[in-house]
This record gives sequence, structure tokens and C-alpha cells, in this order.
Amino acid sequence: MQDIRERILEAATRVYTEAGFRGTTTRRVAQEADVNEVTLFRHFGTKDALIKAALGCAHRPDSMPPLGEPADAEAELNAWAWELYHRWYGARHLISRVLGDLVEHPEIAPAICEEPRSEHAELSFYLGRIRDAGLARNEFVPDAAAGMLIGAIFTHAVWRDHFGATLPPPEEVLRNYVALLLQSVGYRPAPAGRRARP
Repeated sequence: MQDIRERILEAATRVYTEAGFRGTTTRRVAQEADVNEVTLFRHFGTKDALIKAALGCAHRPDSMPPLGEPADAEAELNAWAWELYHRWYGARHLISRVLGDLVEHPEIAPAICEEPRSEHAELSFYLGRIRDAGLARNEFVPDAAAGMLIGAIFTHAVWRDHFGATLPPPEEVLRNYVALLLQSVGYRPAPAGRRARP
């Protein structure tokens, strides 16, 4: 059976996605979660704390496969980018609400980049391993390269629907983003039978 706190967080996420910060009332969340408002306040204290907790839970990167040691960067990054795109595309309405509310309510921003396993931190670390293993001909800053790919994936996931059928399929777009990143760092796979230097 689902925990009460989890039920409240899921209800808050649904209501927030539909109504935004102003339209999300504790009464409505309590009704959606099938609890009374007193229970909601006992768990979260304030509406702000509730929304921040709900957005933090909605961001959990549980489904993302970790990027291990680089063996076939093109295949590994394509699979990783596809998972990230799907997660963000599925949450695009929620993301749009958060972006719209951030000016008036900056406190609701999930602390994404502070998480040790955030997408940006993980990708940056992976790209650093590619550089350190001698698999990249060009000098580059892993943090900047990671930001470039993540920004492209994020933008495509959130705004894709606004362009209708004029865009190529998402798989093709993502493959192009990954190819551009690997070209920009000068990626070259280790020759067959030889491992990259540690």
C-alpha cells in the first residue's frame, strides 16, 4: 500500500502540473490525495515546502542508467541521451510550469545540480574519463561539453511539441546531438583489442 507522504507528493505534483503555483491549494492537494489538510500540514508544514518536496521527488533520476567506463562512447551516450530525453519529454508539462513560476517563486527550483548523481555531474565525469583516457584529440572542459549536450536534449524535450511534424524523429535528432558533441571533443575510440590508457 502506498505511503501517505508519497500519495500527497504525487497528488501535489499532479495538481501543480495542471494549475501552477497559484492554483495549487493545500485543500485541492489534500482532496486529490484523499487525506485531510491537517495531515498534509503535519507532513509538510507549508504549501511552499510541499511544492518544493513534490518537485524534488518528480526529478529523481532513478531510471537513468549510469554511465560507466567509456568503451563505446557513441552507443553509450546515445542510450543515455535517449533515456534522459524520455524522462524530460514525459515531464515537459511539469517542467514548463516550473519555468513559468521561477521568476515569482525561485525557492521552488529543485536543487538538481547539487545532487551528486545529477545528469550534468554524471555526464561531466564521463566526458572527463574520455579525455583522461586519451580518447579525445581536442582540449575541452568536460563541464562545458556536458552542459552543451544536456541543454540540447532539454530544449528538444520541452519544446518538441511546439514544432509539430516539421522535425525529424527524436531518435535522429538525439543521434545528431551526440555526434556533434563527440566531433567537437575529437573523440576517437581505442583501437580494437587495446584498452584506453587509465
